[in-house]
Amino acid sequence: MRKPGSNGAETLRKLRLAAVRLLSERGYQGMNLRMLASDLGMQAGSLYNYIDSKQALLFWLMKEATEKLLTGFDQVVGTIEDPDAQIRQFVAFHLDYHMANRKDSAVLSSEMRSLTPRNYRALSELQRLYTQRVLDIIDRGVKAGKFKVKDSQIAAFALVQMLTGVTRWYHPQGRLKAPDLIALYIELTLAMLGSGKPLTANKVRGARTTVGAELATETMTVA
Repeated sequence: MRKPGSNGAETLRKLRLAAVRLLSERGYQGMNLRMLASDLGMQAGSLYNYIDSKQALLFWLMKEATEKLLTGFDQVVGTIEDPDAQIRQFVAFHLDYHMANRKDSAVLSSEMRSLTPRNYRALSELQRLYTQRVLDIIDRGVKAGKFKVKDSQIAAFALVQMLTGVTRWYHPQGRLKAPDLIALYIELTLAMLGSGKPLTANKVRGARTTVGAELATETMTVA
């Protein structure tokens, strides 16, 4: 991606929204840059002021989303010392983010297969760093005697996959409201790790973070 000028950041924001929508409707193989340009009211050639190719666009979208998760984790979860409290906050953060960005998360995770081998490896490394942060929490909890799992690595992977799966079915107008859903997932997480008392929905409301919503709406820039 190219660095935007004064008006470029807003164009990139619109480009991102349009690209995610087209990917959702048509998939990576079914969309092209001409469709994207038409959606934005631009000439196809003008898109190359911002992106080099459809593959570069997909990688940028995925890389940006994963980097936001890493940054949000460090800000909201990483500063907590107690592993029990930290894993609860992680569940709230991860669900908050993916519920606020459910279309983006669902579309982009389904298109991992469309990345080139080089881009796939690069994105997989970023995702590994995120999962490693969760693994570190679990390992510290096991050492402190708060968690009881036979394989921390499998537990971390399973937990991240379970939480991310909410993007496939969650709807804001569904049977469970966000605080109740988060409380349920915290209970499931603690049961998986063999520890702790579940939080009530009221306590979850106090523990939730607005980072997910903030990351969903912040103006996008490219370094």
